[in-house]
Amino acid sequence: MSAKPRRSPAGDARFLVALENGHAVAAACQAAGYARASVYAWRREDPAFAAAWDAAAQVASDLLEEEADRRGRDGYDEAVFYRGEEAGTRRKYSDGLLLARLKALKPQDYRENMPLAVDQKLSVLIRDVDAEAALRKLIDENRLSPDELEETLRNRVMGACERQG
Repeated sequence: MSAKPRRSPAGDARFLVALENGHAVAAACQAAGYARASVYAWRREDPAFAAAWDAAAQVASDLLEEEADRRGRDGYDEAVFYRGEEAGTRRKYSDGLLLARLKALKPQDYRENMPLAVDQKLSVLIRDVDAEAALRKLIDENRLSPDELEETLRNRVMGACERQG
């Protein structure tokens, strides 16, 4: 069984700086010479260490967001090679990062599977033009009086005939 790593202010500083720079916990542990299980135990047991960890994670989050914004908005240079030698660069943009930021900043506009707010009733009118034509034919043949139809239907049937006629 390996010895439990000793915690030190210098080790904590290396661990926290690595976290601030966006490294994963495993990489931060390696930089500090700490075991992963130990740092999680210290986080549970030491509120000051937990608070410093949270602050470092926030710095990393801000740093990574800035980089995502830069790559999506300003782009980055990618080397172009010709016959095995670098011949120049071309500007590349990350549409995926830009879309991810938009989804985070404006989820109501860009995120999928967002429930739609329904704040009013919606009426849908489905017209059966064949039925309207059949009713108009019955009216024209004096087999049906327009007064027998409901007002909105009568207006549609009679209005359609006037437009046609």
